[in-house]
Amino acid sequence: MDQREIYLVDDSADHRYLVRTIFNKFLPNYHVRFFQGGSELYQFLILQSSPDYAGRLPALIILDQQMPAISGLEVLKLLRRTPDNAKTKWKTMPIVILSNDDSNDIINKCYLAGANSFFLKPQEFEELRYMLETICHYWMDYNKLPQISQPKIEQKPTTLDHDE
Repeated sequence: MDQREIYLVDDSADHRYLVRTIFNKFLPNYHVRFFQGGSELYQFLILQSSPDYAGRLPALIILDQQMPAISGLEVLKLLRRTPDNAKTKWKTMPIVILSNDDSNDIINKCYLAGANSFFLKPQEFEELRYMLETICHYWMDYNKLPQISQPKIEQKPTTLDHDE
């Protein structure tokens, strides 16, 4: 079983329902965990960072840009500042922004904060389906990321190891 999953963060229950429908019907091989907002995601990521966590790990995060309380841009900045751990490299984690605002200003801010892609939210179901298929195939199936490896512990020679 693939232990990676997609985290999707969107404050709109309607949009989460549409996305859940698309994944259930057209993309059943991908496991998606839904979050209602940035603070819910970040609280879960703290739990996920525990050495005892045995659940699926994020391989892709899809963030809605326009959310109350904390915007997708602010969540993105927070994630990129989160220290890497033995399980997850936050600096290289693919993060895709979805937005209804395609102004140059917001697009530039997202890329400068570390977004890997920026998409305008489609208004039609079929366009949304095609976009999600494309995102998933690219980031989950084809794209290669650095592997997480444990640092090697080098043993220092003791006095017994030296010729005197």
